[in-house]
Amino acid sequence: MNIGVLLPIFSLPSKYGIGDFGYEAYEFIDILKANNIKYWEILPIHESGRYPYSPISYYALNKNFISLDKLIDMGLLKDVEYKSKNSRIKYDDFKEKYYKEAYSNFQENEEYLKFCTNSKISEFAKYMSKRENEDESYYLFLQYILDKQWRELKEYANKNDVEIIGDMPIYPDFNSCEVEYNSKCYELENGSMKFVSGASPDYFNSEGQKWGHPLYDFKYMKKDNYLYLLERYKEFLNRFDIVRIDHFRAFDTYYKIPIDKTAKDGFYVEGPGSDFFDKLFEFTLPERFIVEDLGDIRKETEILRDKYNFTKMKIVQYTLDLKNKIDNYNDCENMVIYTGNHDNNTIVGWYNSLSNDEKENLLEFLKLNDCYNERINVAMINYCLKSQAKYAIFPVQDIIGLDENSRINLPGHEYEDNWSWELLDFEELKNNIKILKK
Repeated sequence: MNIGVLLPIFSLPSKYGIGDFGYEAYEFIDILKANNIKYWEILPIHESGRYPYSPISYYALNKNFISLDKLIDMGLLKDVEYKSKNSRIKYDDFKEKYYKEAYSNFQENEEYLKFCTNSKISEFAKYMSKRENEDESYYLFLQYILDKQWRELKEYANKNDVEIIGDMPIYPDFNSCEVEYNSKCYELENGSMKFVSGASPDYFNSEGQKWGHPLYDFKYMKKDNYLYLLERYKEFLNRFDIVRIDHFRAFDTYYKIPIDKTAKDGFYVEGPGSDFFDKLFEFTLPERFIVEDLGDIRKETEILRDKYNFTKMKIVQYTLDLKNKIDNYNDCENMVIYTGNHDNNTIVGWYNSLSNDEKENLLEFLKLNDCYNERINVAMINYCLKSQAKYAIFPVQDIIGLDENSRINLPGHEYEDNWSWELLDFEELKNNIKILKK
């Protein structure tokens, strides 16, 4: 079994209000290496604003992740103020004045000029220039710095035997350069959305979820063998060691919601299925992917997943039947087992939400499986480590034993604390990470 840790870039400790590609990220890799942990799952890192699963671009990286310390090292900045540390990120323009200063001090070089020939980044710069009324060259500079800092960070991780798992969200934001420059690949009428993305009612949300993204026009994309999507996959395979495909169900059947209706009024439509994946695997292998196959999954989705031997996901908060003290999900090798992920409560928070009977049954279940520990997060990690799974990945919050106040996201809810949790320092992680050793 290969062990991994889930920690978004934005949740890294920081002196500047939000985690980034700076020295704290390198320190985190050192912690992983010292404990023989092979994988770091980071969630999406592309430009998206606050909500990481609504990309503005699949190719441009999020400017919040620029390390000011690294800009100082490049000689582009001198004096930089610190922000007071907080367990929640405040999304603001604190770094912007430093980006502008670094931009004014930057001198073009051969590496930069070569980077600017990337057509996808040029499209993004043009889109942002129109949207924000800034020079295109400013956005080219930011993306050059981001690309440089990310490549250096990933190279450091790989040299230290740590591989990066990155997320590919299923749909972009409607107001994005993806839609602006590829509108024919989306299901639009006169440039507007008649139907939007979402999910049917399931154990995440009994009302269903209305995400509001534009839907793909797969019939149009089929004409050139899904070139638009395949280019994106090549980009992500170059950027990450393993790619987690968000909302895999949509490749089998995807959910359409009339834009003026609720999620319960949606319906399923056939996706591209094997027709797309046959093209994908002309240049890569299924081993490079993990598929998010949670929620309302039909048998045909499982058949599509298993046809290509995709690695599937298991989240034990959902698979344990506490009434009958059993795990409803058959253990197997070709999967990732999680205590939880970004859409879950923490293990301690989840345990706190259970009834007294459920708590008693859970503890009895753990004792029966020889996993019991006085700390419920340790007991649940012990249970995952006994699995046959190829990978076991644990959120930092579950390693430390943090409660519901430290969860990352509450799906289907406009909650001000979503996507804002930040780790203040690494001390508690260092003190607890040895519990991951089998």
